[in-house]
Parts: sequence; C-alpha cells; structure tokens
Amino acid sequence: MAGRPGITLPGAARRREVEELARRAEAIGCDAIWILDTRRDPYLAAAAAISATRTIEVGTDVAVAFARSPTVTAAAAWDLSEWSTGRFTLGLGSQVGPTLAMRFGVVADHPALRMSDYVAAVRACFGAFASGSGGYDGRFYRLPRPAFQPGSEPDIRPPHIYVAAVNPRMAEVAGACADGLAVHSFTTKAYLRDVLLPAFERGAANAGRPVPKVLLQLVVAPDREIAAKQMAVYTVPTYRRVLDHAGLGPIADQVIAANADGRRNEARALVDRHYLDRLSVVVGEEVRTAFESWSELVDRIALTVPWYAWSTESNSRPARACSRLLVASSEVGGSP
Repeated sequence: MAGRPGITLPGAARRREVEELARRAEAIGCDAIWILDTRRDPYLAAAAAISATRTIEVGTDVAVAFARSPTVTAAAAWDLSEWSTGRFTLGLGSQVGPTLAMRFGVVADHPALRMSDYVAAVRACFGAFASGSGGYDGRFYRLPRPAFQPGSEPDIRPPHIYVAAVNPRMAEVAGACADGLAVHSFTTKAYLRDVLLPAFERGAANAGRPVPKVLLQLVVAPDREIAAKQMAVYTVPTYRRVLDHAGLGPIADQVIAANADGRRNEARALVDRHYLDRLSVVVGEEVRTAFESWSELVDRIALTVPWYAWSTESNSRPARACSRLLVASSEVGGSP
C-alpha cells in the first residue's frame, strides 16, 4: 500500500525550475522527487534537485541504461549519492529498441539479459569506487579497471537501483537484481496484478531474496486529449502485451498502424475510446481516487505530467502543471 505520493518533474524543466519545484516538493512532504530522461540529462537534473533540498529522496525514473556505459552511469550515481549524503536512487530502463537507436544511435540486443549484466556491472563499479580497486567481467560488459584513479571511498552509500519493466521477463530480472521495480504508466491494474507482479516476485524468489519495492508512475493529465496523445506514443509493439492481456490486441494493431502512417488523430481517438481509462492515467481532478485505487497494488506512486503533449517552446507550461501536481500531492497525502 503506497503512502504519500512522490513527484516526477517535467522532462523539459530547466535548472531553476527543477530547484524551485524540488524545494516545494520537499516542503510539502512528498515521498520523493523523480527525474525523467526525455529531454534534459537526468543526472544533471538530479544534481539540481539535490542541491536545492536537504532530506528528500531524489531519483531517476528512469535513466536510459544502454545509452551509457555502466561505468559512466555508476560514476554519476556515485557522485550524486555523495552530494546528497545517500539520498539518491538510480532508476534504470532499457528504452524500446527503435527509440534507443533513433535517439542515441545505440543498438542493444537481449535487453533483459543485458539489463541483468548491466546492473551487476554498475554494482561492481560501486564496489571498485568504495575499495579503490576491482572490476567486472560479464556476458555483455567487461570493465577491468572502472576506478581509473586509485583511492577508496568507503564512506559513500552505494545508491539503490530500480529497474523499469513493461514486460514480464524484465520484471523478473528486476526481482532478481534490483532494489525496486519501476512500473511504467502504460499498464492496467489487471496486467500489473496478473503478469508483472508475479514475474517480479518469481525473480526475487529464484534469487533467494525478499521481494523489493514497487514504484508506479501515475500520469495526471489536464484533459483527455493530452492524456491520449501521451498514451498513443507509448502504444508500440514492445508494449503490445499489455493490451493483449486486456483483449485489445487488434485495437493495439490499429493504433500502431495509424501512428506509423502519420494518422495521429486517429490513433489518439482509438486510445481515448478503447483503453485510456484502463491505464495508469488520471484526467482532471480525480487524483485522490486514482491514487487510492492504484496504491492497493504498489508500494510507491509518483505523480507525473505528460511529457509528450507539452510544447518545449514555453517551459513554464509544464512547470505550472507540475505545480498543480504538488498541490494534488499535498491533498492526497495530507499535511507533512
């Protein structure tokens, strides 16, 4: 059962906006501040949020793993843990293959197996940074000397690592190796309950470890049009399994085809009509009701604004939207 909600800051927020929103989130007692990896560098944004706050957890939900080497990711996360005196959480995601290639020019095969190896490599880097020596030799990553400059730092807390998953194989990986599962907003309650959580728990059981925490991203949109735009973007072949589980596979195919042909209005209309209300999305003022409903399945919830529908020409618009989320958060969680 989730407690107070956290806040996911807008992906296009600039440094001063990040700092101001982070201060406000801490002041009203939010669970955590989460950073997207959609436009700004997530680690720089996390640094800004950390610098503006004193006690609140700050994390990435999520940073794209395969766009960066494990050593690069580990070094950023290690420094953010030091800057924050242990308040930083490293959330990692694979990103779907076509987007990874179009955005970063990177191709990464076997994403679930690769993510398992990636997390192990990052943890090995943490160990090398703490002790001053050590490396990693895995299936996908070989890092003989990640701590290039000698010197131990045993006083820094290795960051917790969350892994994002939409499909059960990745959820199983998260259960086996991560400190938490970051659940995408493109999920239904039935899919989360029947598919993702059992896979997550199975991964933990197979690894002989307790089941870690589950974090859900709940999108709060001002209207159905903006919500449908966001969820149409997420309707991709890799995520089709969510809609298959709901008996909506043929509708998913129609949305995917409409997107591919540039018929975006048609795609959004199909999303609005057939499955928007099933996803982790709330439209308008019903945040408390949605929060309470979804919190029965997860340990933590982060409220977030849609990132796709906002124009980057005016950065104040998503910042104002996030301010409304902060108000909603205080209303959901009560007084700090």
